[in-house]
Amino acid sequence: MAKIYRVVVIGATGQGGFGHGLQLAFDGIERASIVAVADSNPKGLADVGRSLGVKQLYGDYKEMLAKEKAAIAVIAPSQVTNRVPMIEAAAAAGCHIYCEKPVCGTIREMDSILTALKQHDLKMGVAHQWRTAAPVRQTIRDVKAEKYGKLLRIRVRPKDDNRGGGEELLLHGSHLFDMMIALAGHPRWVSGHCQVGERDATDDDWSEGTRPVGPILGDSISALVGFDRGVRGYFESTANLVPRGRKSDNLYGVWIECARAAIRLRQPGDAFVYPAPVVMPDIEAFEWEKVWIQDWHFTRDHVPRNVRRTWVKAGNKFFARDLIAAIEENREPLSSLRDVRFVSEIVQGVYVSHLTGGCRVPLPLAERGHPSGVD
Repeated sequence: MAKIYRVVVIGATGQGGFGHGLQLAFDGIERASIVAVADSNPKGLADVGRSLGVKQLYGDYKEMLAKEKAAIAVIAPSQVTNRVPMIEAAAAAGCHIYCEKPVCGTIREMDSILTALKQHDLKMGVAHQWRTAAPVRQTIRDVKAEKYGKLLRIRVRPKDDNRGGGEELLLHGSHLFDMMIALAGHPRWVSGHCQVGERDATDDDWSEGTRPVGPILGDSISALVGFDRGVRGYFESTANLVPRGRKSDNLYGVWIECARAAIRLRQPGDAFVYPAPVVMPDIEAFEWEKVWIQDWHFTRDHVPRNVRRTWVKAGNKFFARDLIAAIEENREPLSSLRDVRFVSEIVQGVYVSHLTGGCRVPLPLAERGHPSGVD
């Protein structure tokens, strides 16, 4: 009989709650059984327990981990505030982990998490659900196989709402840099420029975001990331380009430039291909072509799916199954922490570069302390 994996869920109502539906990731998964939930907020705990049909409810996640002997822990709060102790406690209890993003706010925190996982020989997947969309996965395969010629450049743009600049560098940069890494491999260097308004940011400008994501610097940021084979990645974000109340995901996306084509990735995971590396509006014969994936875009009866409503849930289910497979095959999960650690390297490297005159900074960073002095 196939092994059934005992799963526990850790949330924190009022401090990030249960982000992006992670509490449901293993719900209904064939090889998994959610056995307990922890949340220090009694109402939040009761609500999630009721929605999952779980009776074992704990106000203290450490007590839950000690008693339940689970194989997998879902760490669901969207805030990074208590992320490190949660992960370290789960690892000490012998749990593989599925974790909300961004994982943490500093490289030293990332180092602590990686040490805990290595010490107990555990796997950890990170909830970059966009990576799992079928058109995105097809695009990654095609680019790496050089279907469109050599990969040259990757340009990413977050939502540019009131969180733009330093907050989005980590918050949405977590997805976008993860996408760069999926396409081009581990980054080798980074340079960055941070502004506050129309002036250069200084050491006096460190602040906190609208939610805890670690120290942030600047409300407008440009970053250049270097990869092997001369591939370069570009990140741009400026706060408040999208007014409050307007949809902010219209700007959000990835532009991939190859030798023979340009590819645009858009939420909720659609891909569009243009038959030249740049758009040439005066050549009418060149048109965008959408990448259609039958099982992603349509039901078995060929009825269009509303993927905009379901892609996050589908991504969590994909990652849940992938983590179980990674455990059994002794491989790294998709969007593994051992890759995602470079998101933190890039973010902190942008600040180091800016504060040292914009020079190229090699990755991984030699200095593990945060340039703000917070750690």
